[in-house]
Amino acid sequence: MAENSQPVGEVSSPVSPAPAGTTAYYNIKNAHWISQSCGTNLIQQTSGQGKTTLVLSVEKSVAATVTKEVNVDLKYVSAGMGWSVTSSYSVKNESRYEVPAGKWGTVQAFPLYDVFEGEAWAGVGGDLPTGKRVWAYKPVGVCFNQWAQ
Repeated sequence: MAENSQPVGEVSSPVSPAPAGTTAYYNIKNAHWISQSCGTNLIQQTSGQGKTTLVLSVEKSVAATVTKEVNVDLKYVSAGMGWSVTSSYSVKNESRYEVPAGKWGTVQAFPLYDVFEGEAWAGVGGDLPTGKRVWAYKPVGVCFNQWAQ
């Protein structure tokens, strides 16, 4: 770690309002992976009449996203999480789905995210717990939804 740099999870973001002549800060602390989740934004789809095999090959760039209970700048969220929450990440996967004769089949692709959670701390030194949380969603793969009707 370089001199004068703060450890991951200890980076500060200014908080307003602060007492006159001072600047309060948010720190994102205790960031950790909590789960994986399929997103809801469709990134690709194919459909067809059976009997057939639908093949959906996906290779897309998907933006990371953040949900926060406090107004902390995203550069500080990135520092606290240990990865860039403002970047896009490449996801790639393929699905094959056998559509029965006489049925109409569909395959849909959605982003798969690693979900991280961190705690927002405030104060002049960024050392007061707020009880507020920040969640960051890093694209890591593809979820498929497939059916025939």
